[in-house]
Amino acid sequence: MDRIIKQWVMVLLLLGSVMPAQAEEASQNILFTDLDFNIDLTNSSLLLADASTTPAGLSVPNIPDSAFEKPWFTENDLHMYLGLASMGMGALAGISAPDGYDPDLLNTVHFKAAKLSWQLGAAAVGTGLWAHWDDFHLEDGLLDRDNLHVILGTLGVIGYYLAVKGAVDEYNNAGYPSEDHASAGIFGGSAMLTAIVITW
Repeated sequence: MDRIIKQWVMVLLLLGSVMPAQAEEASQNILFTDLDFNIDLTNSSLLLADASTTPAGLSVPNIPDSAFEKPWFTENDLHMYLGLASMGMGALAGISAPDGYDPDLLNTVHFKAAKLSWQLGAAAVGTGLWAHWDDFHLEDGLLDRDNLHVILGTLGVIGYYLAVKGAVDEYNNAGYPSEDHASAGIFGGSAMLTAIVITW
């Protein structure tokens, strides 16, 4: 019994795929053979075969190839390079951390790279929202790749910022920062790296 039902289903599917094609062909036959309006379509001025056969008075639009070429630098490129630069400055801040107390901490490569990392990251988030606003939809869920990219990138910048702020606050209050701010920087770097990798 199941085999008979399956065979009928296959026949119906086959008929369903063939019938629309036959109906379309029949409608074309009605349009071009049964209806005779004494129009010779081969000489009609409505046809534009190419520029050399175009009748006088009609013109073919001239669209330059540049209209279809990708610009050499886009908003998305700017977003991408700002994000990579932020990640690079975060890595430089990590490897240039002083081993001990540095009385001139605010003039070190470590501090300047850390500060630049959160500023570049903030610019990356801003340009990302500008260029990809339509890609972010909460209804797709937080684990959607685009949504996760936005969330992780933003958390990365916040981590970078909190690391710098924590170090500066401790430096101003105690004269030197503890290593506690490093955990916020490591978190920020991990979140930023993950945000970049999942959309690469």
